[in-house]
Amino acid sequence: MSITVYIAAISILYSQSSASALIFHTSDGGKNWARENSATPNNLNGVSVDIVSGIALAVGDKGTILRRNEDGTWVNVSPDGLSADLYSVAAGVSSIMCCGADGTLLSSFDGGFSWRVWTDFGYENTDLYSINFDPTHPGSFLIAGENGFIYSSEEGELVQTGSSSDFIASCGMLCGGFPEIVLGRDGTAYHIRSDVNYNIGDTVFRGATEIVSGGGRYIAVGENGAVYRSLSDGVWESASSVTTENLNDVTYLVWGLTACAVGDCGTVLVSDDNGLTWGIVDIGMSRDFTAIAGNGAGEAYIVGKSAFSGILNILPFRGASH
Repeated sequence: MSITVYIAAISILYSQSSASALIFHTSDGGKNWARENSATPNNLNGVSVDIVSGIALAVGDKGTILRRNEDGTWVNVSPDGLSADLYSVAAGVSSIMCCGADGTLLSSFDGGFSWRVWTDFGYENTDLYSINFDPTHPGSFLIAGENGFIYSSEEGELVQTGSSSDFIASCGMLCGGFPEIVLGRDGTAYHIRSDVNYNIGDTVFRGATEIVSGGGRYIAVGENGAVYRSLSDGVWESASSVTTENLNDVTYLVWGLTACAVGDCGTVLVSDDNGLTWGIVDIGMSRDFTAIAGNGAGEAYIVGKSAFSGILNILPFRGASH
């Protein structure tokens, strides 16, 4: 088949909103989910919603930053020239930050309409996977990344953990306080306040959230359907899972009541007992979900991959020069 035919086929796919990157929205605590048009062919990797203003943002491959308008439409607000893949976004009371490949770090102080690229951050050789705020002081942030990278704005420098794990997930306490825990690819968890490394088996962790009804306890999810709960500092237990699909993120849809995890092949899990047991929710999607964020009062967003995910890897002319 000729290159022209392949390009024509891709153009036809992209003309349909169903082929774009995934965004689902609920306003009733996950009872109903509605698809929203992302209008981008680039995979979305992270999402955040500010619990005060309700501003929702999503970030993804090739520098994609989307902002949701009040009418439910998503608008591309990426700064010109940004091309690095973005993995995480955090929306706070007065600022928004996102991070990604090759040390990319951005911030916005006008609700996501304009962005400052931190060209002087100084870690351009490090992929940054997760960013989190102190919920009450958004100027205090924590960034986690590859090869044991943890950056604390409070200290203004790297946190020395002695770990070389790629830290993928991080979370803090809802009621305030500096983000305090990061989790990595090899089952490693590092607790900021106590300066302690924990090893939780060989699970590849991808997402975490605080158990809202009990401060200092967490739910963590990862590959092959893994779900873990922390019972106290340093003590974790494997929870009952109902899937073998990779789980990529977890949040609370309703604080203290309904937790939700998302993963590959359209997987959505819901727990009404703080992550101890889970049930599967079918929202009619088979593509991978990559992230979820909620405001704790029933409003939440799931993002995921587009129909083009991986398509360049199978095209016969990939890597050819012309």
